[in-house]
Amino acid sequence: MQWKNTEQEFGALAKFLHWTVAAAFIGAYVVVYYVIWFMDDSSPDSLPVLNIHWVLGIFVGVLVVPRLYWRLLNVQPEEAQTSELEKRIAQAAHWGLYGLMILMPLTGYIGTDADTDFALFKVPNFRETALFAWIEVTCGIGWEAFEPPVDAIHHLVGKWIAWPVVGLHIAAALFHHLVRRDKILVRMLPHSSAPGV
Repeated sequence: MQWKNTEQEFGALAKFLHWTVAAAFIGAYVVVYYVIWFMDDSSPDSLPVLNIHWVLGIFVGVLVVPRLYWRLLNVQPEEAQTSELEKRIAQAAHWGLYGLMILMPLTGYIGTDADTDFALFKVPNFRETALFAWIEVTCGIGWEAFEPPVDAIHHLVGKWIAWPVVGLHIAAALFHHLVRRDKILVRMLPHSSAPGV
């Protein structure tokens, strides 16, 4: 398998970034819903578990940069033989997913006043950064006023927008694979190779 994309399938790096980000994104959801359903999220006991959610979120936010760069740098495999409307919907859904991969980690980080511990190092919380100090001085807004709307956006998008968009992406991939029986899903699977590649 080659690193770069071809007109038939995605290359090894695109596949690695896709599945790594997908696993981290879904993992972050699993962890936070575990806390919501089975723990008291206001208890100090939940912080180590929430830290896993924060680590995965930062991981998504960091990886989306090379993923976008690699997408813009490489040729993209040919689109499915579908109607123009379906192509436009697919493109909008893909850019919506990229938007989520930026918005969710960003609002998650800037709306949290706890450090993220990666074991080997910590990522300081946004409240303690020079950027927030500048915002506080320049805009005259304290943490108590800054945090709630950011947190509200994070929870609103996470609860009502992200899951439907991700769900539609998965459903579309399965539809192409099981109903249309084309190579749309197969060309993104690890260790797969389109004919002639």
